[in-house]
Amino acid sequence: MTASPTLLTDAQVRSFIVNGFLRLTPDVPAATHTEVEAQLRYIEENETRYGNNILARIPRMHEVLECPVVRGAIASLAGPDYYLHPHRAVHSSTPLESEGEVPTPSPEADAPAMGRGSMAGSGWHQDAQSPLARARHHTPRFLIGFYFPHETPVAMGPTRVQGGSHLYAHPVAPHGVVLDDVPAGSFFVVHFDMVHAGFPNHLAQTRYMVKFVFGRTRPPTAPSWQHADASWERPGDCIPDFDLPATWRHIWNWLRGAPPQPTGADAAYHVTRFGSPDQAQRLEAVYLAAGGDVDALATALLAHAGQNSHRRRLATDASGAPTLRDDGREQRLRRSALGPARRLRCWNERAVVMEDAAYALAAAGERARPALVELLRHEDPWLQLNAAFALGEMGARAAPAVPALARLLDSPQQVVVRQALDALSGVGAGLAPVLPRLERLLQEDNPAWQAPQVGRGWSGEDQVRMNAAEVLLSAATGGEALATVERIASGALGDKNGYVSAIAIEALRRIGTPTATTAALDFLACRRWDDTLRGRAKLY
Repeated sequence: MTASPTLLTDAQVRSFIVNGFLRLTPDVPAATHTEVEAQLRYIEENETRYGNNILARIPRMHEVLECPVVRGAIASLAGPDYYLHPHRAVHSSTPLESEGEVPTPSPEADAPAMGRGSMAGSGWHQDAQSPLARARHHTPRFLIGFYFPHETPVAMGPTRVQGGSHLYAHPVAPHGVVLDDVPAGSFFVVHFDMVHAGFPNHLAQTRYMVKFVFGRTRPPTAPSWQHADASWERPGDCIPDFDLPATWRHIWNWLRGAPPQPTGADAAYHVTRFGSPDQAQRLEAVYLAAGGDVDALATALLAHAGQNSHRRRLATDASGAPTLRDDGREQRLRRSALGPARRLRCWNERAVVMEDAAYALAAAGERARPALVELLRHEDPWLQLNAAFALGEMGARAAPAVPALARLLDSPQQVVVRQALDALSGVGAGLAPVLPRLERLLQEDNPAWQAPQVGRGWSGEDQVRMNAAEVLLSAATGGEALATVERIASGALGDKNGYVSAIAIEALRRIGTPTATTAALDFLACRRWDDTLRGRAKLY
């Protein structure tokens, strides 16, 4: 990591804001991609699925992740202090098996048949967070990297995306679909909430793509790209056919570290369009309403109290018993106090769409902070979740609300604690007073939160501890109470949730004292993996 990062231009950042993705050509030798592909195929044929450990198994992929082009793009969008999230996965698409010729579906097709054993879902979807759910952000708090080590023509089934869909509350009828031939070594930087899907592989060889996730550790205070022109303008390569000037301008200003600049508006009028199935109408309503009366926005959020929206709706099996999957009928309509029928929003363990009033209050800026602090005291956990989310979106401007957010860490509701921790990470300032509570959350068991929430076995306590570790990382990045952060992070090494250890190591690396570095190295030295020992030929 000696070469300077190749930062994005204003034009590229504008393109990302409206389309939700950028395609990059990593500046690494072609041989890097060739070797990565060869190792992926060897692993598939001779070993096992490594999940989050795939990067340790194929460390040469670090050359791609750390090259100036990729590093510069991620730093431009997620800030220079971004971190590589512990989650990563190989998405494979095996060749279709058929006795006759299989017609190629249209690019818009939903859930076309895939080859047996494919790990790429072909139904249009927005990704879930890992290991458990977090809120969906309009701003780029999390990014996905899609890495294609080998040439992937359309006939081989590259990933499809819907341009501009990253701001949707849920997938809608596909439009703006992008499905192109992908050159070897291509790296796509994608907003985490992009609607995307796999595509059938009609060739004879399995297609591979490796997914990475990147997270922001500090709210933006200034542009982190090659910034020359502060004005917002719709870019010429805009894919969606709708126009969202208020929405896109808000995200542009947020990335620039500029204070919210909503224009005066009749909030009561725009509130009636919150939750609209027309996503463009809904989004503009949110960011136009942000310039209106804060009390009207708080009232709109209060209208969602008393509906137990903080509780998951679980699907049932054939016998009617609840499963660990979220009820797909989350898409059903309900009639709210706002009048028109609206899609149900509630907690789930994929990714949580907050109420539109919460996004509007966040965009209103500091003048909404008192109302949000008051909403944190409401007895309804769903309102607490939404208010905490909105404060986290404000960044350091919400620092005076840290004590109020910290009180939520004593909630008996694990989902409230998780969202409060996420919000504290988003604020990224004034975190020293919450460190004792973080230490308690990382060290003490809470049996009430230990039941698995999903089929993969992750519990609410697992996610609480991971989110607490991310607050530590935010404090370490901001230089707050470093001695205390170092002690807590060192104690978190070896946590039963491996995500916690990974994040704690990153916090210790950023602190950089001899004791912090030694703690991280001692932990890693005990877990060194010799990747030259492969298969049965060389066991030791």
